[in-house]
This record gives sequence, structure tokens and C-alpha cells, in this order.
Amino acid sequence: MLAYVFWHQRASNVEKVEYQERLVAFHQILQERRIQGFKGSIVLEMPQLPWMCEGSEVYEDWYLVENSAALDLVDEAAVSGICREPHNQVARLAGYGTGGLYRLKDGATTPATFAGIRSVTWFGKPAGMSYTQLYSLLQAANIEQQGIFWQRQMTMGPALEFCVHTSQTYLLPENIESLQVAAQPLFVPEGSNQAL
Repeated sequence: MLAYVFWHQRASNVEKVEYQERLVAFHQILQERRIQGFKGSIVLEMPQLPWMCEGSEVYEDWYLVENSAALDLVDEAAVSGICREPHNQVARLAGYGTGGLYRLKDGATTPATFAGIRSVTWFGKPAGMSYTQLYSLLQAANIEQQGIFWQRQMTMGPALEFCVHTSQTYLLPENIESLQVAAQPLFVPEGSNQAL
């Protein structure tokens, strides 16, 4: 599974409640499109991220797709048909935005798991450490049982290489520097405990 991640902030003259209402309305209508290869989307709200402008809270949209071929379909569907106006309404209220591409490494991607996210941990591979060594350290730290583990693809995006979504603060081994941010789910698609 891949995830296109879009970080964005509301414009300074836009009320938070209005921005959130428009954002959720867009994600709700996007789910109705039944796009081939599109598994669903989630939106997290967090106070700030270092690669975003200082000021308002940050919104992190995760568009989950089966593979890279589905990205084109989602990109087109998000700005056309029944999604055109809801997309344009929230886009007109946005300030800064940027995106990245991540691949699922491990973890359950159910609506219930996403709804339970309260912490996001970003980190990179320490210099001089091999990926094999890193994955061994993470496995020893039970990363697969802690949450949802993602890896950036093709160095696309401003964020760090790895991301872990968890229900509580995730403690990495001491020799791995990380950025931990509190998060609150703003939109999670309704559904069962089956993976998205």
C-alpha cells in the first residue's frame, strides 16, 4: 500500500471551524467516488511541523492507494465530478501546502486503528547505519505491534524518511533521533475492522 500525504494549513484569515468543515466534506465526498485502487483517506490535525509555516495548526491528509497506478486516478477524481466543488471550496481557504509519498512497511490499516492515532513519530536512518541494522533495532522495539509504520519513497516530500502512527507516544531506541507530534484524527472513513 502507498499513501500520498498532503500537509496543509488554513489561510490566516480563515476560521478553523469553517476550514475543518470544508475539509471533512471533501473527504466524505471523495469516498463516494469508488475510485479503482483507492482504499480511503484519513485526516490528522496536529499543532505544528518543522517543514510547515509557523502559525496555524497543520492538517495531514493520507490518501491510501493499492499502488502507484491508482495515484493518477485519485488525482483526477479529487478535482472533477462530484468532488470538484468540495475540493475547490477547501482549496480556496488553504494557505501553504506540500506533499510526499510513503509506503506501508508494517501495521494494521483499519478504520479503528486510524481513529486511535494520537501520536506521530518521524525519524530518519542514522548516518552510518544500514537499513538491515535499523530494521533489526525497530523489530526489537516491537514497532510492528506499536502502530502503523511508513517509509518515504523516492525521497519525495519534505518530511523525514520514516513515520509511525500510534495511539500513544512511541519510544524509539536511544540512538535514533525523532520528532514526535501529538495528533488528532479529524476524518477517518467509517467501516469495519477490515484493512483499508
